[in-house]
This record gives sequence, structure tokens and C-alpha cells, in this order.
Amino acid sequence: MRRTCLTLLLLLSCRASAGAQELPDIAKNERWVTAVAFAPQGDVLASVGGESLQFRPGDVKLWNYKSGALVASLEMGHPTNVWSVAWSPDAKTLVTTGYDGKVVVWNVAEKKPTATLTNHKGWCRAVAFSNSGTHFATGGEDGTVIVWEAGGPKDIKTFKAHESAVYSLAFSPDGATLATASVDKLALLWDWNAGTEKGKLEGHADAVWTIKYSADGQKIATAGADRKIKIWDAAGKEQFQLEGHKDWVSSVAFHPNNVMLASASHDRSVKLWDLNEKKESASLGPYKSSVWAVAFSPDGAVLASGSHKEGVRLWNVADKMELFPRPAAEEKKSEEKKPEEKKPEEKKPDEKPAEEKK
Repeated sequence: MRRTCLTLLLLLSCRASAGAQELPDIAKNERWVTAVAFAPQGDVLASVGGESLQFRPGDVKLWNYKSGALVASLEMGHPTNVWSVAWSPDAKTLVTTGYDGKVVVWNVAEKKPTATLTNHKGWCRAVAFSNSGTHFATGGEDGTVIVWEAGGPKDIKTFKAHESAVYSLAFSPDGATLATASVDKLALLWDWNAGTEKGKLEGHADAVWTIKYSADGQKIATAGADRKIKIWDAAGKEQFQLEGHKDWVSSVAFHPNNVMLASASHDRSVKLWDLNEKKESASLGPYKSSVWAVAFSPDGAVLASGSHKEGVRLWNVADKMELFPRPAAEEKKSEEKKPEEKKPEEKKPDEKPAEEKK
């Protein structure tokens, strides 16, 4: 009888250990995630962030979003928080930017940097690749935009896009127009080859944090600190706005079908919007902290989010269920270990953050 009891205890212990091992890597990550991007090809998701928003060490991680496994952690890139990430269309190159002002170009296969570009003065929190893969653009704290030839990389065009910091960039699907969003409450459309403005998207009452094109190039979405999401046509004429978030809207993403939009907010929520009906269709969560990023997989089946306290979370778009939820026991254990975190002081986006204590 005693031997039987010992055997049962051993089996239960092994099962418990196996269960712990089965928790995917992506569900264990609790670092701050400020941007996410799916590779245009394959099963890889890139996430960037770090220990904090500013000076503490930054992260560049690659995940298999179908299994939840960590594919790679890219090292020796940014000593500070990493703010943005973009893939080349062939998924062979990754570009990241950070609070250190560096633009780092990565060889994905070799998992190492091939170039570190330091043209920007101050921090750099925006990067976007053209669909052709021949160019990428970055935007900096001083309002300057640099367009790079990806093959070099080599800077081929630098222009002053805004009087305040550039927070987001997006190339039109045909690559002819570059859209920029800034703390100055404006989003602008540029003929980047000529460096001339071709459209002004006015209407936000506060900093514009994010700008995106739909896959068909017919719509532009902007959102920001005024808590509103605005939908514009390709020429920059406002069509309608979406309201529902209770705090800054930090990121938006178009579904490949062009009629669904996802948004992330500091109000600790991710929302899905039906653009035909012009209303919210779902709210995902709950989240424990501010959400900083959203992105759809190339086939539109999966939505990824990046947040302050929960790293990357993945959602099945069809049934709105989380793919790799953290077990309740693990969450309770984690909460017991950590003191309740105070919400960071919310500084106006046009103020340069105070230095953090190291």
C-alpha cells in the first residue's frame, strides 16, 4: 500500500512538472513590449521592448507564434528600450529603433546586426518598410524623417516632417507616399522622393501616436492621445471616427480584409472595430496594464498584442479566444510574488521623459 501511494505521488509530481514545462515561452514573458510585427512569410513574430521605456536594457525577441516557442533573442543591438520594429518583405531583414537613437539592421538568419545607423539626433521610435523592400524609413525625436536604401543601408533622403517628435510611419502599398504621425497633433502625407507634403490630416486634439494604411491602400487610420480613432481616405479626407477607449490609443492595425481594425490603449484594452458598421465589434482581455501594440498575422487569423506587464498575448481572431493563456495558478503565483504596480506617471507626449533611476 505504501509503495502504491509513493508511486501515485511520483506520477502526480511528474505530471505537474510536465505541465509546467508545457507552458509556452511566450506565456512566460513579462517584459515590457512596445511593438510587435509578424514576419510577412513563415511563422515568426517579432516583439521589442525592454525592462522599461527608457534607459534600461532593451529586448528584440523572435517567437514561433503557432507554438509559442522562443525562436531567438537578438543580442548586442540596443542598450536601452527598443521602440519599433519592421520586417523586410522577404523576412530576411529586421530593423529596430530605440530610445538610444540607434537604427539597427539585423540579419535574421544569422541573428546578428549587420549595421547600426546613428543619423538621428535624440530617440527614434518609428520605422516602416516599403512593400517593395527597397526602402525603409525612420522617424525621430526632432521631427526628422530619414528614408534609407535597404541594400546599403544608405540614407537617400532626409527631411523635416514635423516640428515635434515623429511617433509613427507608414508607406502606402504602392510605396509612393509616406505617412507620418506626430506629437504636433498632425498626420501628414509625403511624396518622399521629392520631400514635399501632399496631404495634411487635421482633426486630432492631441498627439497622434499611430498611423496605418489598409492593405488595399484605400484607407488610413490614425489614433492617439485624444482617445479617438479616425479613418481617412487615401487622399487624407476624414471619413469617420471611432470612440470607445478611455485613455491614449497607442496602436492600430488593419486586418487584411480591410474592414476590420484593431486598437490598443493605455486603458488596458484591445478592441476590434467593424469599419463597415463603424462600431466596436469586440473587446479582448482583460489586461492588467497599458497595451502598447497590436498587429495581425499575414493571413488575418491571429492578433498579437504587446503590453506593459504581460509581454505578448496572442488571440484567435475568429473566436476571440487567447491562444496561449497563462494558467490561473501561474498568474496567482506571479501576482503573489509581485507587489501591486502603480500606474506610471502620464507625461504629455511632447515632453521628453525624465531620466530613470538605474
